[in-house]
Amino acid sequence: MSEDSSPLPDHLHPLLEYQLRFERAHLACLRAAETGDDDTLNHCRAERLRSMRALITARADAGADSAPDRQALKVAAMAALANETADALE
Repeated sequence: MSEDSSPLPDHLHPLLEYQLRFERAHLACLRAAETGDDDTLNHCRAERLRSMRALITARADAGADSAPDRQALKVAAMAALANETADALE
């Protein structure tokens, strides 16, 4: 899924969707905070918390909760989000 220069290790591929869900929720919180919409911000914070819990649980269940694994997932998710944004702009 990621086209990063360092491919995501196979054992982390199943976790990428969890990381993407968290990153999307985090970005939504930032946008809501910028607009000053408290109701949307509260909703986004709740979604970000649910996503974070799911991500942490999935990483722990997969034995992939080391700092290098977390960093590899973050990098792959951010690359995937950048690709999505680029595709949407085309």
